Amino acid sequence: MSSPGPNIELINLNFTDPHQETDQGERSSLQFPHPFLTDLKVRQAINLAINRDAIAKIYGWKGVPTSNFLVAPPSYASPNTSYAHSLEKAAQLLEEAGWVDSDGDGVREKHGVSLRVLYQTSINAVRQQVQEIVKKNLEAIGFEVKLKTVDASIYFSSDAENPNTMTHFYADLEEFATGSENPDPGSYMVGWTCAQSPQMANKWGGWNVSRYCNPAYEALYQQAVVELDPEKRRGLMIAMNDLLVEDVAGVPLIHLQQIAAIDSDLEGFAPTPWDMDSWNIADWRRK
Repeated sequence: MSSPGPNIELINLNFTDPHQETDQGERSSLQFPHPFLTDLKVRQAINLAINRDAIAKIYGWKGVPTSNFLVAPPSYASPNTSYAHSLEKAAQLLEEAGWVDSDGDGVREKHGVSLRVLYQTSINAVRQQVQEIVKKNLEAIGFEVKLKTVDASIYFSSDAENPNTMTHFYADLEEFATGSENPDPGSYMVGWTCAQSPQMANKWGGWNVSRYCNPAYEALYQQAVVELDPEKRRGLMIAMNDLLVEDVAGVPLIHLQQIAAIDSDLEGFAPTPWDMDSWNIADWRRK
């Protein structure tokens, strides 16, 4: 059987420039904002262009499309968001923002900056298929997309000296799975606060790989930290999710499902993302 898990497959957008270096040789530095991913309409266009339904077909029963960053526990999953796929509307947003293909090479540009992106993820057969769909979608609206794959042992490592880790994020887009590791999502939602941005100074140890920094989000998070009323705190967490969605802090793709094999006549099986499947074995019964 499958049941909703706590994780999503997410495309992160780099809010810093991975192609500029500081004097110390740091790229994706907070000193240099990204030349076009800081443009909300560009982010909105990317979000609209990506075909989540096509991506979901790759996952089959292992995942369903989502627009939310926070999906678990279910009571924290926002009912206020939705996703759509429209290449036409995505292209229109780019036009409105002044990104046009003036030289006919198929790539939009503005003030000498072209919509050329490097999109990286770990070596994984499913993720490489997702990359191909995203590449096709974005190139249909005037981006140039180059793909990069990194061995998972490097990509997910904490090696501060290796530029190919996900926290270095020396690319424009990057994909991985992320989610709340316990029933309280506070330790997950902190991952979009300014202080969590990986940098050379913290040996790329933060979780905010996108280097997203929004005072409105900070204020909501600080309220949630001190809020003792469970229902009010839940509302703050949902508001934080909704702000991330509205601001296109990233592109949630798939809500990943948990898989368990059980006998068809077993009753009382109640899987949870935060414990072993047998946590309530005392309640199991044969039909």
